[in-house]
Amino acid sequence: MTLFEHVKQLHDCELYNDLKHLASIALTLSDNNSEVELNLPQKYQCIVYHGNALYHLQEYHKAEEVYKKALHLRKALNKEKVKDKPSLNTELTDEVEVKYKIYECLMATKQCREAMVMLQGISSKQRTPKINLALAKLYIRVGMDRSAITSYKEVLRECPLALEAMTGLMSLGVKGPDVAALVMNGAPNTSDWLSLWIKGQAQLSQRDYGSAIVTLSSMDNQSYLKDNTQLLNSLAEAKFCDGQYNQAMSLFQRIHALDPMHMANMDLYSYLLAKDRKVKELLKLSQQLLKITEQAAEPWISLGYYCLATRKVSKTIYFAQKANTLDPYNIEAFLLKGTALLELKKVDDATPHMKEALRLAPHRYEAYTGLIQCYMALYRHREALTWAGKAIKTLGTTARTLTLYASVLAKTPTVTAKAKPYLEKAMKLDPSFLEAVYIMVEILGQEQQYDRGIEILRKQLETHSTCRLHQMLAEFLTQTHEHQEALDQFSIALSLDPSNVRVREGMERVEKQNDMGLESAYDVGVEDMENSDEEEEFEGSDVESAWSDTEFS
Repeated sequence: MTLFEHVKQLHDCELYNDLKHLASIALTLSDNNSEVELNLPQKYQCIVYHGNALYHLQEYHKAEEVYKKALHLRKALNKEKVKDKPSLNTELTDEVEVKYKIYECLMATKQCREAMVMLQGISSKQRTPKINLALAKLYIRVGMDRSAITSYKEVLRECPLALEAMTGLMSLGVKGPDVAALVMNGAPNTSDWLSLWIKGQAQLSQRDYGSAIVTLSSMDNQSYLKDNTQLLNSLAEAKFCDGQYNQAMSLFQRIHALDPMHMANMDLYSYLLAKDRKVKELLKLSQQLLKITEQAAEPWISLGYYCLATRKVSKTIYFAQKANTLDPYNIEAFLLKGTALLELKKVDDATPHMKEALRLAPHRYEAYTGLIQCYMALYRHREALTWAGKAIKTLGTTARTLTLYASVLAKTPTVTAKAKPYLEKAMKLDPSFLEAVYIMVEILGQEQQYDRGIEILRKQLETHSTCRLHQMLAEFLTQTHEHQEALDQFSIALSLDPSNVRVREGMERVEKQNDMGLESAYDVGVEDMENSDEEEEFEGSDVESAWSDTEFS
């Protein structure tokens, strides 16, 4: 075997560390020793092998330089006319493939614009599907949507069942039927599932979550696609974006049980676990994800939510930043870091993170909520109300958006009463949306409409049983001097959340009142009467009239 053949053998056997050293030695010997001579094609291929070894060893900057040397030599090779090609017996790596390897090195070192320039340097006729797919993603990053659409279409022209290219087109506004027209001619005859899949993904891209849920659920109910994790992932995402958090969590749990190695959208699953304070499940999930890979954003976001749930907020910021470094376009990384900064009262630092999340994903309700919380913490209620109004315009008139708008009004003393119509409409649209119920009952408490509040709470408790519902009912019953039932409700609340300090204090307060035979010391009626004149001064104020302009019917 010649020295070049030994180099090739190491490459074929994927012994990259040995290849790195031997290729370097072979090239130096060829340059300095006439007895060890590599012809031009062999030298070119040896340099490519050297670059491949460096790439696999994650020495990306050095690999990039070596690949560029290979391209320079390839130009000389293309000019030189080799007379006895068969005798060389050297299979050369295509020049286009070397350029793609340089692109991969540039992406690994976060040089996205340089990577795009490298791929653009490949002529259109020479671009393979993987090059067009890579270009499409890069074009999206810099806002070149038309070029991205063209590149995605080129992928589908050669690979009709490239699902990522299909979803990419639909995310850029290409309608489902147009995408179907591109792919159906080249699709297999038994492709009934494909038309439904395209329809569901188109609805998801158009933010028509209700329709997407119906379409994707019908596919999951078919025996031939039941328990497909890719389908379930889209369905879970649709339910998450539609605010059906409990159902989304159930689907994510099902996905994780079917495929513990599944990574996509596990950051959303982590958010839901943290939201429900399922700390043990969250810790287990984050540990499992980290075992799969440390080079994806999802494991670090999951670990960040665990730290946030366990009040290790400084660590949360570190893990969120780690995720952002790995994936600068991950929405959940911005939301997680913004939430942690908000928790630390660093509102000025949290605000730009929430804004960036909203810029990248204007369809995410959680981004609106985070930004509005920032403005409310800064007492910039006008800006908060403006963004709440934008949420309604962008996401539609739903129970969530109406409640979000009402929550800003409810926390502004001069216009608190204006929140009630929005809450009533929200409760009518979705009677099970408890956040609207909580805010409405709080307002009724401020207005001392305890009987009305009790009526709403009792109705909700027919279908829901949460610590907060039982606690609020207990507090209202205390106000109407129904102490025994109040104690019963406090007991139920405490059984649902044994660590709830406010519930325990409320129970102790009622027990003490019973023992002393006194009326509720919790009554704030006198205080409200003292403030009633002050509240009347705001009737017809400029602030109220200014904000009334932003109301939605």
